[in-house]
Amino acid sequence: MSDRSKPQRRTRVLLDESEIQRRLARPRKPTLAERYATESQRTRQNRSFGIERTRPDQASNALRFAETIWLTRPILHARGWTDTAISDFLPQPERHRKVPRRRGQARVPQWSAGTVARAEATAAWRHWLKDSLKRRNLTEEDLDAMARGDAFRHRILEAEAAITAYQNNRASNPDPPRQRRT
Repeated sequence: MSDRSKPQRRTRVLLDESEIQRRLARPRKPTLAERYATESQRTRQNRSFGIERTRPDQASNALRFAETIWLTRPILHARGWTDTAISDFLPQPERHRKVPRRRGQARVPQWSAGTVARAEATAAWRHWLKDSLKRRNLTEEDLDAMARGDAFRHRILEAEAAITAYQNNRASNPDPPRQRRT
């Protein structure tokens, strides 16, 4: 005889009136769908893009903050980068984020804010950006207006804060300790 055909033994619990009232008055836990529906758009983006909620208060935290913000191609495009500039001025992506909803493009390349800040600090990149904006008939205000949606604008502002924090920290400490050559 298999286990499925055996009748299960169930015990009956008799509840008195006070227990019934207590169980009815207990607040119901929200379902997973209700929790996702009530969470803010910013929290959703933070969860999916790995953005920390804390801001750097001191210069010592600036490097750590810049290394926790990850920039994708759309964010770089909103900052004035082009695909050619990305391949010319940036190294290979430091990590790839998996996109669960897309099967064809399963991975999105990402660069840390520190890497982008180092590239944007060079004179060659600043000269390229000035020429590129002139060629494309764009101003920096036009780039700011290209941001679509509040969540994307929030990610751009987080990236800007991380890059600025990194560059300010590098400006205050221009000579990092050098490693000995062996």
